[in-house]
Amino acid sequence: MNPLVSVIIPSYNSSRFIQETIDSVLNQSFKNFEVIIVDDGSTDGQFDLIFAFCQKDERVRYIYQQNRGVASARNAGFNHSSGNYVAFLDADDIWLPENLSAKLAKFEEREYGLVHSDGYFIDENSGIKEGLMVGEEGMLLIDLLEWKKTQVPGPSSILVKRKVLEEIGPFDTNLSTSADLDFFLRVASRFIIGRVQKPTWKYRLHDYNMHKNILRMERDMLYVYKKASLNNLFKSSWFKRKSYSTLYIILAASWAGDGKNSFRATYFVGRAILVNPWSLIDIIQRISRKWF
Repeated sequence: MNPLVSVIIPSYNSSRFIQETIDSVLNQSFKNFEVIIVDDGSTDGQFDLIFAFCQKDERVRYIYQQNRGVASARNAGFNHSSGNYVAFLDADDIWLPENLSAKLAKFEEREYGLVHSDGYFIDENSGIKEGLMVGEEGMLLIDLLEWKKTQVPGPSSILVKRKVLEEIGPFDTNLSTSADLDFFLRVASRFIIGRVQKPTWKYRLHDYNMHKNILRMERDMLYVYKKASLNNLFKSSWFKRKSYSTLYIILAASWAGDGKNSFRATYFVGRAILVNPWSLIDIIQRISRKWF
């Protein structure tokens, strides 16, 4: 089998990293792919860097749109794609050469809807940092809602069947930092998710990662859970309260840590205890581990 893979790279002011990102795709051991780079209204001159790749390799295409956010850029890329499989790669992340081949081989094992893989952390200069990003395999909806550790490491880690995207619909353009979580929930509600148990990509940590905007993350995560509730993804009222409680604890920890806002942190601790009094035990354990 030699399916076509559409690689969609949303890019906004990524001139510092985009060349290394595109090179990592062109260096894949699996060669039957198209690369669709969606410039989301950049102002940093990245066009010249991307256009040079388009001139050298006919598999690379460039699309420009006014700034509408990463979810809109991914959707635009998908609308211009034709692959049997679709991969999303953030413009500051990197793939290892066997990334696509390892995931396509995983799809041959079982009727997965989406396959992800482990990943390295890297710094702004592409140096590998301590630790790995790892996920899980199986029917992951419950664990995703309950925040039982990482289930799918991130968008740059995934390869998804085109028919899955057509069934569950596009990325939600109302979201930015949590568009990935909403997408994974919708996939997990209908399909088995697979995992390649080795690192095949690298996630870049830098000062402009979206998760550092705590206020936006709060808005997005609350929106995702409200949407999940409206779509009846919670298996029971007790499970819903438990899941919301964990979400509130995560928001409290984020505000106390990166957000440096003790008032907002205390507010979410209170909400966690209100919806699930048993969460007080979890909060005490986290405090004892110096999470706050």
